[in-house]
Amino acid sequence: MGTQEMVHQLSEYANAAVTPGAGGSFSNSLKVVVQDLETKIEKKITDGQAATQGKLNTLFQGLGTANVAANTEKKSAVNNDKSWFTCATDEQAKRQVAEHAEKSLTDAQSVEKTVCQNHQDNTGFKYDGAGKFTMDFACDHSVAGSCEAALKAWEETALQKMFADAEGHMAKEQKSHDTLKASCDAKTQARVEAKTTLDSSESAWGTKRAACQKLASQRLTSMCAFGTKAQAKCSAEADYAKLVAATKKAKGDADSEVDRESEWLASGASKCMITNAIQKGLNGAVAGADLDACAAQVNFGQDVGKLNTMQAEFDTLSKANACTDGPITFFNGETWNVPEGAKPSSKSYTKAKFTPQLNPTSGNFNFC
Repeated sequence: MGTQEMVHQLSEYANAAVTPGAGGSFSNSLKVVVQDLETKIEKKITDGQAATQGKLNTLFQGLGTANVAANTEKKSAVNNDKSWFTCATDEQAKRQVAEHAEKSLTDAQSVEKTVCQNHQDNTGFKYDGAGKFTMDFACDHSVAGSCEAALKAWEETALQKMFADAEGHMAKEQKSHDTLKASCDAKTQARVEAKTTLDSSESAWGTKRAACQKLASQRLTSMCAFGTKAQAKCSAEADYAKLVAATKKAKGDADSEVDRESEWLASGASKCMITNAIQKGLNGAVAGADLDACAAQVNFGQDVGKLNTMQAEFDTLSKANACTDGPITFFNGETWNVPEGAKPSSKSYTKAKFTPQLNPTSGNFNFC
């Protein structure tokens, strides 16, 4: 029943003709109507308003809690994305180190082979002094002592010079041999160290790769957890918005503040009209102007209190983790394309843009 209709009907009742001499009964009857309006209609209105406010408060609190949860998961996802991205960057760097170590080993092996082969080719020693020294001497056996003296002279001159020359050549060759051997030993040691460096770098890369794979799993899990929390936040936001809309709908359900305000105006105006009727008695008439005056005295906001829909706060929450289809950025908006395989090329590690789409009103990320 509309406000004007209710007031008009109650006004007619208050001004209806009654049996002469029944003024007291008439007054009492109208007081009963006023009491009913207060205890039945107005109490229902105030109780309903309080109940709706309670529902608004509960849903808004739930929305705030859901948004905090979404923010927490987003922060966790950002941290996990950062940890993985940093790890993948280091993994690529370690792959480069391993590749450099592998090249160093190949180079060391090549140098070792050349140097040590040169050493092998120069391990022998050969001396031939016949071409440098006179190897014969002459004597006359008919002359006593002639040959003995010639032999002694030959040994003291030619043979001694040849021995000294051979000894010098051998010392020189020995020094060269020792130098070549030392060089070969050094190159062998360099090759061993290069192999150790390669094994160490490959191991470091493998350890980092395993750690990054674990972080990659945690990263996706936390991103999907954020998607779930964002969906919960949007569900809570939709529930709250639905209730707010219900409070503004005329001829709506039990949460309609518009209906309650209309009913309160009707009740308040009716009580005012009835009070005027009681004061004027059976012989007085309730004027049409009384209706406007009574309606003007009713103030729903002051008497009952308007609902606090916390619109400003709601607008702020709506902008946080927006319930729209759009790109989401986590750490830096980038990702690594990490290659498979036991020994992938460091160049096959590539970066790409990473801003996955999310529509929390309909579902999670497509990789969840």
